[in-house]
Amino acid sequence: MRRLLRAALRRSSRPAKGRLLATGAALVFLLLPLTPGTASAVEPSVPYWVVPGQPGTESDLTLPGVADRVLGDSRRWPEIFELNRGRTQPDGLVLTEPAQSIRAGWVFVLPEGATSGEIRIGAPPTATPPAGQQPAGQQPEAPPADRPQPAAVQPAPPVDGEETLILGLRPITAALLGVGTLLVLAVVVLVPILLGQRRRPAESAHPAPASGSRAVLDRALRQLATQAGQAQVYAALIGPDRVSLRLAPALPEAPPPWQARQQGAIWEAPSWQLDQNLDDSGELPLLATVGTVGGELAVVNLGRAPGIVALTGDPAAAMRVAVSFLDEIARHPAAASVVISVVGTLPAASTAPERVRVIADAEYLLTPSGDGGEVLRDHLVVVTAPIPPAELERLGALAAVSEGTAAVLVVGDAPNAAWRFAADADGSLDVGVLGLHLDRPTPRGRLVPGRRG
Repeated sequence: MRRLLRAALRRSSRPAKGRLLATGAALVFLLLPLTPGTASAVEPSVPYWVVPGQPGTESDLTLPGVADRVLGDSRRWPEIFELNRGRTQPDGLVLTEPAQSIRAGWVFVLPEGATSGEIRIGAPPTATPPAGQQPAGQQPEAPPADRPQPAAVQPAPPVDGEETLILGLRPITAALLGVGTLLVLAVVVLVPILLGQRRRPAESAHPAPASGSRAVLDRALRQLATQAGQAQVYAALIGPDRVSLRLAPALPEAPPPWQARQQGAIWEAPSWQLDQNLDDSGELPLLATVGTVGGELAVVNLGRAPGIVALTGDPAAAMRVAVSFLDEIARHPAAASVVISVVGTLPAASTAPERVRVIADAEYLLTPSGDGGEVLRDHLVVVTAPIPPAELERLGALAAVSEGTAAVLVVGDAPNAAWRFAADADGSLDVGVLGLHLDRPTPRGRLVPGRRG
């Protein structure tokens, strides 16, 4: 031990990195013998993510939102649900239903392929509920009446005349050496950190949302509404440090911090230059996540479709995409005033049935006594059953003149569709009509970089 400490002190004349390594090594060797008992089993390392926010408060996120944020694909929420169903969360609650509210501070174990920068690798943190309180949905089990209660284990009394030595040192000496090493480590590690923090500019009272998330896009759209209300956004990419908007028609002149590209068809801005102190006005209610482009989250504005959006390709895959769009819009705060109607049957996989009404006949939306008539506003219509072509054409015409406030989504092909998205059974989605070349998922579900749109 003494030779180890002298070696650590000799290394103190080397650069700061060498001092930190030497001190850390001495600390490890000192603390190992000071730890009583035997080593306990260590949980295997897994990817996990902690829901941000004030612990104990209800989060705005849903399971599709969590999948969107950590996996880049909101349609993979069932994988997260299966991995975390029945796990006791740090506040003692248990996730039992897909539509259950998510709370800040919850820990979600993630499937292989999670790529967000917020993900941690290790044993997920857990906490035991307060004494006498059982997790929701669980009851304590009473021991059988005929089983004797185990006697309390009493520590063995010390043997007179004996003193336990730690690496040949008396316990008080080893403890003092450990405390001294901790102080040295604190000086070496904490002082540079504190000095670095003093050089950083003061942070805003409103913390910035995580990079690459829908919250960054919402903030960008609020700023865009105050700077260029005439800009019409039909799609967006959100990367680790930027937001890229697709505009139609193109606007060559972009206000700062936006920079115009491709004659104004694309506006880009660094995420850190977006204003964090704007209200919620200006957000688009009919945004839907379609995947990633080069690892960046890709979102489309269904309200900008000049007519019907048709989901073609594999029927089951097309239905899953429709459910993903429906659930994401139903749960986003910006779409709180949007009426959601399903013409046909509501898919059982939907997690937001309370926001959705089922209509057997599309004629209800096309008559003045219904919600349609001359105009269709603040409305998402999802058609899951065959309806007459004439009714489809009228619905598309109403959506086209809604000024971006309504969208008609058809599961299957529609002769008069303005946009067609092709869904494949392997989970890929082709939205080439919008000029976005989405990444294709691998068989293990991980996204690989593709071309940027």
